[in-house]
Amino acid sequence: MARKLTKLEKFGLIAAVITGMLFFYLKHVYDPQQRSLVRAREQLNRSISQFNEMQAAEPPFQLRRRLETQREALAELERELKELDIRVGDEEALIRAQHWAYQEMERRNLRVLNVVPRGVEKKHLEWRIFRITAEGDFRSLVSMLRELRTNNTPMLVEQVSISRDDKPWLLRIVMDLWIMG
Repeated sequence: MARKLTKLEKFGLIAAVITGMLFFYLKHVYDPQQRSLVRAREQLNRSISQFNEMQAAEPPFQLRRRLETQREALAELERELKELDIRVGDEEALIRAQHWAYQEMERRNLRVLNVVPRGVEKKHLEWRIFRITAEGDFRSLVSMLRELRTNNTPMLVEQVSISRDDKPWLLRIVMDLWIMG
């Protein structure tokens, strides 16, 4: 026959059963509900933020009106550009071609000392002329002139003047670089 449990053992057994039931409840009932509540709250927040974004968008008629005013402003700016005879893109291509020519000169050890714009010449086409003063050797100059032929932008070299200073291996080169543009 089994002996009777003492009061302390009864309370201990009841506490163990309650603790086990509480653990079971928290793990299998409370936690899944808490996770689903968090997911539902996140979904609700996303829906509210999407709704607020939709409310913040301007009505279509205001967008159309703003688009029309922007188009009018653009047309006005284009008219001003035509009056000023400024061609967008030409200057950028000219600067790119100049930069390429100077890089080629530096790459071939021709040190550019001075560059002076000489104006625009319209000899069948429009050319921009730059007087370039550089230092280097003859082989570098010839190599750079050969490389000028490979560029996409047409370039022309005229009035080349070569002089020698104190150092016999260092030449002072003055030339006009014509860039189409």
